[in-house]
Amino acid sequence: MALLLFFFYLSQLALAHGSAVKFLPGFEGPLPFELETGYVGVGDSEEAQFFYYLVKSEGKPKDDPLLLWLTGGPGCSAFSALALEIGPLKFKVDVYNGSLPTLVYNPYAWTKVSNIIFIDSPVGTGFSYARNNRAAQTSDLKQVHHLHQFLRKWLMAHPDFISIPVYVSGDSYSGIPVPVLAQEISNGKTLTLTSCRDEVSTFIFPLHHARNEGIKPIIHLQGYMLRNPITRRNLEENFMISYVHRMGIISDELYETYELYLCLYWAIDADVRNTLQIRKGSIAKWLRCNLEFPYDSDVPTSFPYHAILSAKGYRALIYSGDHDTVVPYLATQAWIRFLNYPIIDDWRPWKVQGQIAGEEGIRLLTRSLQNILQCLEGTDLEAKAKLRDKSANLETQWADMRHRKKIVPKVRVVFLGTILPRISRNKNSAKLLVAALTHHKMALLLFFFYLSQLALAYGSAVKFLPGFEGPLPFELETGYVGVGDSEEVQLFYYFVKSEGKPEDDPLLFWLTGGPGCSAFSGLVFEIGPLKFKVDVYNGSLPTLVYNPYAWTKVSNIVFIDSPVGTGFSYARNNRAAQTGDLKQVHHLHQFLRKWLMAHPDFILNPVYVSGDSYSGIPVPVLAQEISNGNEEGIKPIIHLQGYILGNPKTVPNLEKKLKIPYVYGMGLISDELYESLKRNCNGQYQNVDLNNKACLADIQYLDECISGINSAHILEPDCGLDSPKPRKTGRRRYLDGHQLLNDEPLPPLACRTYAYYLCRYWANDDNVRNALHIRKGSIGKWLRCNHGLPYNNDVPTSLPYHANLSAKGYRYLIYSGDHDMVVPHLATQAWIRFLNYQIIDDWRPWMVQSQVAGYTRTYSNRMTFATVKGGGHTAPEYKPAECFAMFTRWISGQPL
Repeated sequence: MALLLFFFYLSQLALAHGSAVKFLPGFEGPLPFELETGYVGVGDSEEAQFFYYLVKSEGKPKDDPLLLWLTGGPGCSAFSALALEIGPLKFKVDVYNGSLPTLVYNPYAWTKVSNIIFIDSPVGTGFSYARNNRAAQTSDLKQVHHLHQFLRKWLMAHPDFISIPVYVSGDSYSGIPVPVLAQEISNGKTLTLTSCRDEVSTFIFPLHHARNEGIKPIIHLQGYMLRNPITRRNLEENFMISYVHRMGIISDELYETYELYLCLYWAIDADVRNTLQIRKGSIAKWLRCNLEFPYDSDVPTSFPYHAILSAKGYRALIYSGDHDTVVPYLATQAWIRFLNYPIIDDWRPWKVQGQIAGEEGIRLLTRSLQNILQCLEGTDLEAKAKLRDKSANLETQWADMRHRKKIVPKVRVVFLGTILPRISRNKNSAKLLVAALTHHKMALLLFFFYLSQLALAYGSAVKFLPGFEGPLPFELETGYVGVGDSEEVQLFYYFVKSEGKPEDDPLLFWLTGGPGCSAFSGLVFEIGPLKFKVDVYNGSLPTLVYNPYAWTKVSNIVFIDSPVGTGFSYARNNRAAQTGDLKQVHHLHQFLRKWLMAHPDFILNPVYVSGDSYSGIPVPVLAQEISNGNEEGIKPIIHLQGYILGNPKTVPNLEKKLKIPYVYGMGLISDELYESLKRNCNGQYQNVDLNNKACLADIQYLDECISGINSAHILEPDCGLDSPKPRKTGRRRYLDGHQLLNDEPLPPLACRTYAYYLCRYWANDDNVRNALHIRKGSIGKWLRCNHGLPYNNDVPTSLPYHANLSAKGYRYLIYSGDHDMVVPHLATQAWIRFLNYQIIDDWRPWMVQSQVAGYTRTYSNRMTFATVKGGGHTAPEYKPAECFAMFTRWISGQPL
């Protein structure tokens, strides 16, 4: 067996070894650098033969990085990069007279500081070829798998390069395959190509997967580099008009086009082919770009791969020539902004020899990643090397700063987060500790600080509730947790322990939408153990009954009135009352850690942050902040497992846009109006140009068609008043509730909104407030949804957070009531598709009591999406039994 492996290895060396090239026709004298050319066989029976040019570094080839370079197209030869971009050769541009074009040395070659393999990929490009027609069929994903094989085989044949850092690189269309290739190398797993879904499944493998998988040789991947990369085709096209409007017509294209013709004449010369050791008969006429080979663009966007690789900590250099109309730098900036990383070195000029060479800004994710955007005005490559070193220094400085910031909190957090919660349950231990602490003033101060936190975060048990007959059949606690500066914000919560095994069952933190809608809605209208008995109101206290479909049967749930000013939460001054998406998230993060410190029995329970409607914005941001806090060692550690969202706001403009096809698909507007809207508005249904009279008329007609529809559930009556219905202007409120005036008539008993009025009467009763331990004078009249909040919508979309959290391996459940017009399920599916994860359990019905309860799909990033058939904007409110079954299955790890 060992002998067979030895001969197999020798065969690979023979196939992957190239030949040295000392002289090139057209170049005067011996080459001043080391060049090797050759083929590597890949694919089934090595039917695809990839040609490459290796140029060794002119510096320290055994230590300098190894770049694998692809040229765009797809179908453009890597010789373009070797002789026209970053390689050590370039053509001397003279009038062509029929003789062989002249090559000269390029003093700015990247090979001065790196080894570069220029590879003709995919098959059919440059001198690469296929041995039969089947092998000639290729695509994004097939190219990636071939390149992965190529690189590992090449390294086996070149063991001197096995230990050096590797970067995969390219330009233009390579912006699609390069991030996918980097991801596959990182995963260390070559998949059998069956469909586009195969490649996306690699997202869920961890960074160390290659080592665990045992694939040899290990590729020491450090990151990737891309110039003017195509990332998402439509995005680049959309920005082209804006770009040419700003920049005008480029005037120097004729010079560059002439040089391309010279390389064509050079490469088809017989002497050149012999020198490069091209196999005779392998290809016919050499083309710099072969645009006619069979190629399937089966990776619609490489954006998700950038997000995943960023989360894994790889370095990335993205640079853009600022006079490129094919992939305008505006488009590149747009998708980089969409990744939503903090900026650590803001937009500024970078210089070469005292002159501005471009502009740059460094965006840094909290896992020591650099994403550098440069808009190049020049091509001085030494400056790029300096930039690389400078970026590394910035990363080191940033890491040092983070280390220094963590030194002091670490002592306090470990002490308070692990020792004190344990001794707080033992009076004798506490006395002994206090005696010991009297000798250590600092520790004593910390101890009393901790006790104050316990007092502030502990709640009070509620055994009885007015309106509910007898003692509560579950454990309920209410209380406040102070957060923010000097704890000026007091967040109120309802905590319901699991009716199963509270010490083991998951712990959910639940937010209701709005922003500004009380979590009491979740407690009594959606997933909690209480609900109102809907009877005609006679002036007495409304009646509460038990909900048999409460999610608290299998989980502990903390319902939080957030942000400040919601429900019973309040601020101690006007400044603290100012809030927004990010401020709410920071407050909730503080809340969770303080609450767990005060409830040490739940510190080890699996945690899920959850909510619906507008909570689709803050919940993923909160999950990200918790995750980052855990990585930084903040105590107590929150055992975050994932998150749950129902009909979540995620990309507000997308949700507004896809409302049109949703109402069309549901039969609420005519075919003619739908086609007219598409034709006249061009997909822009918000902030329409006042001069576009046709579009404005169509939108007015649309509003007339759906004005009588209950947007929270299109089949239920539109009763108005306290209905969970969006306002017609702005995007601030997505779970509405109007002010209740004493002279307002109640809606019909058949309306769902009738129960909303009952909860208002109930929550404003003095006996109820006493039972809930509400602080007197803290708020005035309780509102289910407070629309007077001074709230800043400073997170435009939560989509990047979903991508980051997926990369970290968190589970999440996204469900949509399929009769919701506020956040149509079409919009939710659209942004999920945009994440571009592999489907591992395709679209199918999920059943409850042998009936279809909805449809579900599961993705490789541990996300489950489900529709709830017949559900509205807050699906459990409309379909409690079905949603309870959905949640119970998912939380226990079972398929829906």
